[in-house]
Amino acid sequence: MIKNIYQKRIKMTFKQLKYFQALSKNLNLRACAKELNITQAALSLAIFELEKSLNVKLFDRNAKFLTLNEKGKFFLKQISPLVLDFERIQKQMQDQTHYELKMKVSQNVGVYLLCGVLNDKEDHIKLDIMIANSKNIIKDVLENEIDLGIIEGICKDKDLKKIKICDDELIVVSKEKLDKEFFIDELQNHKWLSREKGSGAKEVFLNALPKNVKLNLIYELNSTAMIKELVKKGNFLAVLPKFSVKEELESQKLFQVRLKNFKISRELFLIYHKNKELNEKFVNFCNFLIQQIQKEL
Repeated sequence: MIKNIYQKRIKMTFKQLKYFQALSKNLNLRACAKELNITQAALSLAIFELEKSLNVKLFDRNAKFLTLNEKGKFFLKQISPLVLDFERIQKQMQDQTHYELKMKVSQNVGVYLLCGVLNDKEDHIKLDIMIANSKNIIKDVLENEIDLGIIEGICKDKDLKKIKICDDELIVVSKEKLDKEFFIDELQNHKWLSREKGSGAKEVFLNALPKNVKLNLIYELNSTAMIKELVKKGNFLAVLPKFSVKEELESQKLFQVRLKNFKISRELFLIYHKNKELNEKFVNFCNFLIQQIQKEL
């Protein structure tokens, strides 16, 4: 014969656990209720409901006093660290100075523009920062996996709030200084490097190309630093944000390839979900973030 077995769901509240802890130390209902600033009836009911939920007695009772039994001692030992953790979390939530944000930024922004942000931010703000391409950042903001993101280029989703940080120029670079200007179609047979699918810079560049121009794309790479090193050591061309090659241009380790009638510009955006609650700390940090990035450009 097959029997249906129903497991009783255990329900307990944090308040019940706190009352149980207090009574375990005091072992006197009247005195404990006075200490907790509640009625004796309310304390008795809370303990009764807790024992009913656990389906076990936690105290041995007689007319004069309570004694914590073996089940009660075991239960007290198990819940004590959990109650401490919960009290710590509760305290942090009530602490107005504590603030934590989770954000993702595009690789170029994170590597080349965030130094001032990380150096000068307020100490009470804890940042969990990760690098991702623009496509993945948009996805994580939409799914509420992160609080905010910084992306490069195109973003049309109506569920996102976008704040423009700045305009940014993309340039073509090579390891040799070329004296002449080129139409973009004159370079299509050169060996090209680009960022991976989902990169904001790549998407903007490809959208800007004339329809009849097909580049000889050799490698797609998820690292701007690797692209720069390959261009320095090989016969490649690559399109990169100008700010990401600033040092190389100044030291003449890379050179800008001048283009005729073809200028590539895109925008950097700070994004967050349109339904996000905008408290003062979040707004202030966003303004600080934008100002610091603009300083680095």
